Amino acid sequence: MTGFWMDMRQFERPVATFQLGPGMLLPENRFENGVQVLVTRVDPLKEVPIRGSVFSRTPTQLQVSFPEMFDDLDSGQWRLDIGLHNMVYERMRTAISQLNQDPAEQEVYVTARNRQLILQGTHLRDVLLRSFSPALPAHQHVPVQAADDPSYVAHETLEHPSRMAGDMEGVFKDDMRIQSWARRYSLLNPVRIEGDPVLDGLNPTQVRAVAMMVGQRASLVQGPPGTGKTRTIIEAIQLLKVHFQVSFPILVCTYTNAAVDNLLAGLASAGVKPLRVGYSGKVEASLQEHNLEAKLESHHLRPELQKVTADKEVLQQRMRMLNEQIQKVQLAKRADLVRRLERMEAESVKLERQLRAVGRKVYALKQQMLTHIVEQADVVCTTCITSACMALRVVDFPVVFLDEASMSTEPASLIPIMKGSRHVALIGDHKQLPPVIVSREAQVRGLGISLFERLTEEGAVPTIMLDLQYRMHPAISRFPSSEFYNFSLLDGTVDASGKIPSHLHPPLSMHLPPHPTTGHTPSVVFLDHGGAESFKDRSRVNWTEAHIVCSVIEDLLLSNEGLGGEDIGVIAPYVAQIALLTRFLNVDAKYANRFKAVLGEQRAMQMGKVEVKTVDGFEGREKAIIVFSTVRNNAGGYIGFLADRRRLNVGLTRAKRGLFVVGSLATLRGSRRGVREAAGGRVGKGAEAWRRYAEFLTEEQLVVPVDNERLRAALRGPAYGQARPVGRVV
Repeated sequence: MTGFWMDMRQFERPVATFQLGPGMLLPENRFENGVQVLVTRVDPLKEVPIRGSVFSRTPTQLQVSFPEMFDDLDSGQWRLDIGLHNMVYERMRTAISQLNQDPAEQEVYVTARNRQLILQGTHLRDVLLRSFSPALPAHQHVPVQAADDPSYVAHETLEHPSRMAGDMEGVFKDDMRIQSWARRYSLLNPVRIEGDPVLDGLNPTQVRAVAMMVGQRASLVQGPPGTGKTRTIIEAIQLLKVHFQVSFPILVCTYTNAAVDNLLAGLASAGVKPLRVGYSGKVEASLQEHNLEAKLESHHLRPELQKVTADKEVLQQRMRMLNEQIQKVQLAKRADLVRRLERMEAESVKLERQLRAVGRKVYALKQQMLTHIVEQADVVCTTCITSACMALRVVDFPVVFLDEASMSTEPASLIPIMKGSRHVALIGDHKQLPPVIVSREAQVRGLGISLFERLTEEGAVPTIMLDLQYRMHPAISRFPSSEFYNFSLLDGTVDASGKIPSHLHPPLSMHLPPHPTTGHTPSVVFLDHGGAESFKDRSRVNWTEAHIVCSVIEDLLLSNEGLGGEDIGVIAPYVAQIALLTRFLNVDAKYANRFKAVLGEQRAMQMGKVEVKTVDGFEGREKAIIVFSTVRNNAGGYIGFLADRRRLNVGLTRAKRGLFVVGSLATLRGSRRGVREAAGGRVGKGAEAWRRYAEFLTEEQLVVPVDNERLRAALRGPAYGQARPVGRVV
């Protein structure tokens, strides 16, 4: 690969870009963000490798950060290998080991010696380790609710006060203003007094969740889809920082960068001062000022740091040149050069001392800048893994809020908590995506059990469930509410008179025929086709279904002037199907010509803005329209890992106003997880959920066969289609 230095830095580390060639796609690889990289010319086993870590990646480039710049990057070819240890693993191991550290003991040491110390570990060891001697081996673990369990967890399991012995009032226990507010607003009928802050737009359950988050040293908030988990977190932070003027920064971590960016936008608009630490390549331009890199660039000590860094680079260059001269003299082995060699070696020692002194000054300036920036922030936003970076080792964080907690493994969740925390709130939903565990052995040994799930299961930490969803048209939320939440998930998208806001009305589409009885245009439809699935590169693909999906998107953009490509998301469970759909929507010449002919050249450009991802790629996100490509269509009814209740829940709850599910109703009605289930006569409960969904769609008359004219229209374009139905919107 070839490389070049970028005009940017990551936490003051230089960043290099590596590529095969301009525009050339990289082959399939495992160079994920944070992975250690060994850079050599030929072989890392025969050369001393230059070590760096992956900063970001694109289909054509890898960006790698290094401790220092090195020579000749832009000349010749380079080889990149993955290092033996990756940063993510090391940070999780470190977090686990820090459970041995007691911040209370560290504070005694600091007070006795009048020194400043960044605390490590957590004051919540009694909460985290309360029952760490499980009665059952990990492989016999019985979770609070299994992924394929259709029964509903008892309400008292998902919502109850603290059952912990002793003080649970946390870091704010001595602030009577916060304690008074938290106690009064944790009641079903809150006691309001003059001067209380107004939490605009929060429903009563969200207000009680905020009260629990600020009033209890440990708390759990379960948030089903669309219930405003992010809004609740933002209001809790705004309450602490704006109204109660809490002096120290609050650490907010999530599992994904997309969720961090979502929080960043909400916090910035709420009037608090957020600091975004970590990868920020997709942050909107208006939010770039909140990134750590931008803060460092504009810091008043930046010119001094640049000068000292330049001095260091000059000294390093002099040292390299001097070492080369010393090597030449040593090789000459001439007696008349002995005195010269001694002088050069003495000069080398002097330069080494100067380099160390300048290096210490560079380090001190960086630490001073980082400390000032972090302490000036109201809230620090980052991922769990990035929270262990050097930039955040300058202060400790007494208060930690952890979003997407049910998606994060327990070791990853511990990373932000081990920064001297006294007060932690975990927000998640055990009914949605669990941690992604590739290793079967790790899954069996319990790595798939998140900290959120374990604490919910123990039943001691105070818990509350948000119960009003504001995302979906009621017709979209109806089945998920009954199947996954036993109708406890209520609709906040209907006003007192029963009206639904216009922005949630279903879109116009030839694939949404009026209901035969009511005449209303539905918000949900199942497009049933007979196109068979096939294998491709150890994955599965359905060509007929891909054509239907493209037809649906084309029709939506044609019929709805205000709808853009960014408002549409496509979910597919298989990588091969995602690749096929991405090709059709972006680079396929025949489809490009068809889209231009049907939509016009400008409108056809919206196709490139349609996101095509797996269910996991849409976790925590929403779109106006979702097209769900199920792919599976076979006589045996095998649906593979499509039969995951939690992924089904996420897939059906991303859409706000229109959900198009494309697939084979016969396959889903007879759904089996795999061949072993067929042989054993056992059907997974995840597959049963798909059966119930198929029954629901049939009973509600939401199934539209895609055959004959409809199929021809999908394959050839709207010119071959039928007249567009017009129904009454509901």
